Amino acid sequence: MPDTGLTLLAFVIPAIAVTLLLVATVLAVRARGWRRLYWACCAILIAGGSAVAAIALCCLPPTVLPDGSISGEMPPTFGAGLMLAFVGCGGALLGLIFVVGRARPRQGRGAGWR
Repeated sequence: MPDTGLTLLAFVIPAIAVTLLLVATVLAVRARGWRRLYWACCAILIAGGSAVAAIALCCLPPTVLPDGSISGEMPPTFGAGLMLAFVGCGGALLGLIFVVGRARPRQGRGAGWR
């Protein structure tokens, strides 16, 4: 893949995660009952997982091998943070599919979507 494609990919993935975080946060505020809890959990997973991954990336020291070189392995904390954010994004996407699937056109005079 050319460098332009990789750069675009590096900007698009976090933009999607931030968009899903904002949508989940807005829906957590607007929803009622169990739906509020669902959207709040999705938002917390996305924000918390992203924060853990960012902290692991910038604050943890790299793993130094016995020969003095730096290991290229991903730290387990970083992977756990990405997994939490991924689960939150997946939950938000599934919730959005459910919300959009339930939307039906109104009948009668005020034609539009509910």
